[in-house]
Amino acid sequence: MSDNQRRTVIDIRRPFVLFLVCGVVVIFAVFAFRHHSAPAPSPTKIWSLDLSVDKDFKNRFGVEEVSLDPPAINFLNNSQIICDFYSGAKIGAGEAHSLTGYHVLEIDGHTGALGRRLGFNAFENNYRALPVADGGFVVLANDELRKFSNQFVPGSSYSTPRAQEGQYFDHWLIDVAPGGNTVLLSSHQSGEKLARWTRLHTTDLTATESVNAYPTQIIRASETAGIFDNMGDLQLLSSGKATVLCTRCGAYFLTNDLLFLDKVKSYSIQTIAGEKRGSGTLDVEAGALTRAAQATRFAYVTGHYVGSGFPIQSHFDSISGRIMVIDWTTNKPLAEIDVSEPARSPSAGFTQMALALSPDGKSLAVLLHHTLSLYRLN
Repeated sequence: MSDNQRRTVIDIRRPFVLFLVCGVVVIFAVFAFRHHSAPAPSPTKIWSLDLSVDKDFKNRFGVEEVSLDPPAINFLNNSQIICDFYSGAKIGAGEAHSLTGYHVLEIDGHTGALGRRLGFNAFENNYRALPVADGGFVVLANDELRKFSNQFVPGSSYSTPRAQEGQYFDHWLIDVAPGGNTVLLSSHQSGEKLARWTRLHTTDLTATESVNAYPTQIIRASETAGIFDNMGDLQLLSSGKATVLCTRCGAYFLTNDLLFLDKVKSYSIQTIAGEKRGSGTLDVEAGALTRAAQATRFAYVTGHYVGSGFPIQSHFDSISGRIMVIDWTTNKPLAEIDVSEPARSPSAGFTQMALALSPDGKSLAVLLHHTLSLYRLN
């Protein structure tokens, strides 16, 4: 073989060898990181409860779900759950709501047994019951924000009137900051350009500061900042400055300094300063998001309608989704629950679902329609 022929063979073999090496590296990488795409383990179901055994919750059965405010669930501690709900249609929905009331139920986290309860007249759609740091909870209802102990004993209150001295308030909104030490209360008087944001101690509902802010339909709180909506943008108000977080999206506080941004088909975890800590894909949106008060875990549901028809899907037979539990320090899934059901007509999708993580992050409560289930996580 001549020297020219030998060089030609070497030149041909060199890229071939490189190709083989690269192929081996790629295959190794695929197998080495394969576990990242593997489904998370399914948690163990402990019990299920049909909430229609409660007469007020059963009243919801007479109303189309699309006309109902979704129920909410929260852990007060690792063994005590509260469920708050309206027993009739949304105020102003056009349906008769003579039976509409607002209710808070206690549920035993060990057994699913119903316990104590509170009931209020329902005049507005934005009533809320939220847990606080000392194990109690606050309720915004009927012209006041009221503190309750975990034994349902009423305590301090803060006035939230719909009308006062000739002035009318068209919105009172609240949220409790991560850690449960502060309530952020937003009030807006009809006709005024600005709203008022007031921070309160959750121990006795005394005000610590009050500032002018933007009118909003959404309010989410940290100890020092707040999230509000403005013409389709979700904005962060911090140190007196408003910055846009995202457009037509969802934004939530995981901690006082850490945010979860739902961008419909993907999510990101970042600090309020904009430092990215993690990201991932979504099916369609992250609904019913909940965080653990004392653990680095959060959960959400994501899913889509399954349709048929060609060339355009026009008939939707079912809803398919999954509930995910994530550790935000590693951005790794810890548990996954498949959720599939026939699509009703009209369909409310997963809007009538609520999730709650226990403070230690070891239990997940799932409420879908009228069935509440408790799962044990690893």
